[in-house]
Amino acid sequence: MNRFEGKVVVVTGAGQGQGEHLAKRFYEEGATVALMELNYENLEKVVSEYAPADPSRFVPFRVDVSDVNSVNDVFKKVGEQFGKIDFLCNNAGVLHKGMIETSTDEHIKLMVGVNLLGPMYCTRAAIPFMKEHGGNILNVASILATFPNTGAGAYGAAKSGVITLTRVWAAELAPYNIRVNCYSPGTIVTPMMDEIFAQHREEAKLAQIPLRRFGTCEDIYNVASFFCSDESSFLTGQIIGVDGGIWATQTPNAAWKK
Repeated sequence: MNRFEGKVVVVTGAGQGQGEHLAKRFYEEGATVALMELNYENLEKVVSEYAPADPSRFVPFRVDVSDVNSVNDVFKKVGEQFGKIDFLCNNAGVLHKGMIETSTDEHIKLMVGVNLLGPMYCTRAAIPFMKEHGGNILNVASILATFPNTGAGAYGAAKSGVITLTRVWAAELAPYNIRVNCYSPGTIVTPMMDEIFAQHREEAKLAQIPLRRFGTCEDIYNVASFFCSDESSFLTGQIIGVDGGIWATQTPNAAWKK
């Protein structure tokens, strides 16, 4: 099924986890994909291991999303190479925990730079290549934006800002038929879960989730691809939690104790 044949998709943070899966799945459904990542070795590994049938539709680009010059340069390359950008997935993110009392300037700048400034720089750079034909911008927030956790204040604040930006941009870009939506992942099985597994905290995490399972990268793609499809043509400025219902009730375990 080639739902996205002829579309050009930019996925930031495509070197692993959710971003890698998004890039592969959009490609499989016919899109040309620009994979962006700071660690270019990760990108080369993704491309090499995946071995796309048409490498001209699965192209890696090194970018530091927190560096405005890096972003502007790479988006210009993508726009000139492919002639347009249809979808932008602002997936790149980084989470390092730290209490405010002991946090360093470098920690704060990293959390805000990648998680908040990154989507702002990338979106601004993509707009000129979307305006003529419309498009979709997908922002990736986090459950920690609305369900904060101790030690993740800077990260949560940055992701909360992404939710606000989604709503503002939806209104600002509507005249160009550019839709802007956002999804907030909960606990998704990616390399970022390694710490939880190493500490044997799976049961405690599962107990917070009414559906009693962790999310998968395919769960994420299902939401992302819906937002980019014509099926969601009247949706913009929306935020969807991909979290197994963790926000549904204060007593997620009640029904399981019958």
